[in-house]
Formats: sequence, structure tokens, C-alpha cells
Amino acid sequence: MAHERPIALVAEHDTWISCDPILGCPANCAYCYLGPLRLRNAKPRPRASPEQMAQALRDYLYGRRAELIDPESDGTPICIGNYTDMIMTPANRSAAIRSIEQIITVLPNVRPIVIITKAKVPEPFVRDLDCLGWPILWFFSQSFSRDAELPLEAGPIANFDTTLGNARLVASTGNQAAVHFWRPFVPELSEALKDKELVVSRLKESGMSCSVLVGLKHGPGVPEDDPRLGTYIPSHFKDPENSGETFDRRGWRLLATIARKMKYPLYRHTSCAIALNLRIREALGTWGAQMGRDRCLPCSCPRTQREKCANPQEDSDLAHWRRRISAFLGLSIDQVSHNPAAGSFHVDADVSEFDYNTLLHAARGRFSVAFRSVSYQKAWPGPW
Repeated sequence: MAHERPIALVAEHDTWISCDPILGCPANCAYCYLGPLRLRNAKPRPRASPEQMAQALRDYLYGRRAELIDPESDGTPICIGNYTDMIMTPANRSAAIRSIEQIITVLPNVRPIVIITKAKVPEPFVRDLDCLGWPILWFFSQSFSRDAELPLEAGPIANFDTTLGNARLVASTGNQAAVHFWRPFVPELSEALKDKELVVSRLKESGMSCSVLVGLKHGPGVPEDDPRLGTYIPSHFKDPENSGETFDRRGWRLLATIARKMKYPLYRHTSCAIALNLRIREALGTWGAQMGRDRCLPCSCPRTQREKCANPQEDSDLAHWRRRISAFLGLSIDQVSHNPAAGSFHVDADVSEFDYNTLLHAARGRFSVAFRSVSYQKAWPGPW
């Protein structure tokens, strides 16, 4: 069933602001959220020029969002291409370079540009990016399905050796860093990797800064009618813990133990990988009481990075934020209650996902906000 909501050109995602001037991916992965959108195994289709993309981003940063977040001091990363693979075709790579060139001219401050890819990255492309002198953070998505000889992916997708080559190339630059996006981390793919110590060792030696492990969510973003899912990832259709996702928890515990011994960072949230690479405190509160036990403490995070997150900045003026939140959402002040002792707000209203994420980015872990409900806007459910 096709996605009925239009895909926003600029959108507030969980960890970053998404810019999507191109729709459609030539790859065909069984688990991909582009499946229900009819955008996988599809020729990429441009819908905005680099100049239009940059102007739309500037309008967004200085528009309604600026009521909560000052664009001059905001550090939220910009991710280009969440509904395509910006590296997989020559035309996409050309559009990526030109779009990034335009985007950085309208950004009021330096913040990383994020690129997610499953493809082999050409060396000239990486060198051209580095000449921009702007921080680029790569998320190299690698599921290991090809190495496990499970036909879950089709198209020009990198195997593990090629992904490691991408990381080595990026590690040789002056302005770029590489993250391994381990997705989806499900039992069938995890258990196929017999020598997990060797896998972690090779990731570290390649220059990957860390790995982020992501499961396979249940819900509208998963193409459950794809027969490959039932055949090769049957665990997806079983969720005894009612957790909302398929995730190899046993494999996670084993990998985390290995990674600690090797001093290789292993995370559950992309925001932790960004904080590590920027050498700042994680911005979304993964370390907080709400998620800390499950999403922070089990991770193999460097001690120096943990110390940055150990003493979060507090905001004593919760009444100030109560007024700003109610104004941003167009609600009466009575619909927003706050608990000064807990540093939290409760909004007696339904809210859209992108507004929720905007509030999350505004809070930067200083306080939490709960709502009556949150309605999804992007194609896949997030961790928050």
C-alpha cells in the first residue's frame, strides 16, 4: 500500500533535519521502509534543484521552528537523502555535491552534514567533499546479508569488505568521519556472523568511529508483504516481548562485551554516534532515566564520552519553557503542565511526529515532554 502522506522536502527527524531533493532508490532490500512507499527498485527522481533545496532549508530554520530553536546557535545535523541513496548512481552523486555546496552557504553556523549509503563510494567523490572544508559524517549501512548469502538485498550494494574500504577512504580525509550503521540487527543476520570478534576488530581497524545497531521496527515502515521477510527473517513476525521491534538482544550483549574489550564504541542511537564524533554531550537524552538503563549503560562508550553526558545541563526556568511550548503548538497554557521536581512537561494534546522531534531538539536533554499521543509523519517509526 502506497504512503498516502506527501514526503516533506525538509523535515525534523529523530536525530537530524532531513533534506530530500530526490525520491527513489535503485536498490531493492526486503526490509526497507521505501517498499510501502513504492520507492525501492525505482529510478531516483529529482524534485528540487540544489538551490531550491537550500532555500527550503533556510526557510525552515528561520520559520516556525525558530520560535523554539535559535538557528544561529542550533547544532542539529543536516541529513541529505533519506528517501534515496545519494551515492548509488552518478546522477545522485552529482546532485549530492551540488546540494551540499548550496546548503552550507545558507547554514548560519557549522554543523555536520550526514550521508547514509549502502553503496561503494568513489574516491574522487570523497575528495571533492573534503575540499568543501565542511564536517561530513558518513553512516555506512551494512546488514551482512550478502556475506551471509541471504538474498535480502538486490542492486549495487556494498558487501562488508567494500564497506570497510569506504571507511578507510573516509578516515584518510581531514573533514569526514565514518559510522557503521548495523541495520537491521536481527537474529538471522547476527547469528550468521560466526567470528564476531573478527568483525568488531575489522570495523575498528578500518577507521570506523563506532557502530550503531538498529533493529527492524514493526509497523507501517516495513514491507511485510515481501516474501523474503517471511523466508529469511521469520523472527520479524514473532515478538514475544511486545517490544515493537525485532532486535537480537542476545547478540547485542555478546557484541557489547567484545566491543568493550576492544575499546570500540557500540551504540543503539544515531545521536550517540554524532555526539562521539563531535566530542559533545549526547543531545537527545539517551543517558537520562527514561532510556539510560536500556539504551545508554549497556553500550560500549568511551569513558571520556560518558563523562560528557554524566552531568547534563539543567534548565531552572521551566515556566519559560511552558509558555514557549504552548505557543509553538498553538495550545492554551492550561494544556501544558510541568513538574519542576522531575524536570518534565505533559501536553494534553495530540502532536505530530515532526513537532515532537522539534521539541526534543529544543530540550537537548534538559527536560522531557510527554503527549497524549504522537502521530507518525515519516515512513518508519523512530526510537523515541
